[in-house]
Amino acid sequence: MHNNNVQDAMVHQLKKNTTWYLMLGIGLVILGMLAVIFAFSSTIFSVIYLGVFLVVIGFFEIVKAFKINRWGHFLLHLILGILYMMAGVYIVMYPAENAIGLTLFLAILLIVAGILRIVFALVRTVPHKGWLIVNGVLTLILGLLIWRQWPMSGLWVIGMFVGIDAMITGWTWIMVALAAKQLVKNYGRDYSGNQHDQFMQR
Repeated sequence: MHNNNVQDAMVHQLKKNTTWYLMLGIGLVILGMLAVIFAFSSTIFSVIYLGVFLVVIGFFEIVKAFKINRWGHFLLHLILGILYMMAGVYIVMYPAENAIGLTLFLAILLIVAGILRIVFALVRTVPHKGWLIVNGVLTLILGLLIWRQWPMSGLWVIGMFVGIDAMITGWTWIMVALAAKQLVKNYGRDYSGNQHDQFMQR
């Protein structure tokens, strides 16, 4: 009886939130598409967001510094907070230049990651070695393409990546909503069937 009550509560919660999951997924997909279409604007926005985030972190580090009694820890948190805030302000003031720099770093990171995956797959015995090599090759090619188009790629790559990530996350939520809806539907059908069987047994 207790298990049935728990299941009923879980199904009720899913039924209540399914529409919200679906709306969240659709909204993220739309935002992701817009971010890809307007890649330059979304790149600048993403970089400014990063700068503001660093400023906020710096502010809290400075606040934390003044709440610590130990002199050494006070200096550490104070210096970190000032550095975070300076970096954040600089990023907000020059978003395009910082986007170009971040894109170069991203290209180098992808190239190194691709090479490491290929080497790791070739020298070690790992499951799904072929897929790991393909993954490494695609990562390497993506990094090289971004690097070859740099610095122009710095004006759209970050926004495109953010948009693609938003679309993937959106589709994930849509799949969750559809699966939850089907689960609720099946549970209702099974519950009705069990009720009918119990009635017939009486």
